[in-house]
Amino acid sequence: MSGSVGIAEVTPTITRRRLPRVRSGQRISASVGGVDLEVIMDLDDDRQLCDIHLPESGPHGSFQHGMLSAYVSMMSLALRYGAPPEEIVARFVHTRFEPSGYTDDPDIPRAASVVDYLARRIALDFLPRSRQEALGIKPSARAVA
Repeated sequence: MSGSVGIAEVTPTITRRRLPRVRSGQRISASVGGVDLEVIMDLDDDRQLCDIHLPESGPHGSFQHGMLSAYVSMMSLALRYGAPPEEIVARFVHTRFEPSGYTDDPDIPRAASVVDYLARRIALDFLPRSRQEALGIKPSARAVA
């Protein structure tokens, strides 16, 4: 013993939340910069976001589809391990890369990327208005009217 105070090692317990067997959700179809996007967001029994995935349709094998699939899979994993949607939104909103530009979503007329679009959609659907504003996200004037 070298005279140091004993410090117990602490191993955090991380639990993966099981998805409900039956869950409701929303299917989102949008176009970002002329590129079509379809995503399914599932909700748990408390109507909280619990899973995000791409439907098993559309062109597979492209770099773009593969990266988007990996991104939503990682988001789902983070949600199941307890990451708050707000943290996911804060990390990915304003992420800029192509495709970007105008969308066909009246709530989000422009997006800096598909990742930015999804972060904004999650914020508008699942975060309180005060948190949306703190993250610099607001629905377009035409969507609010």
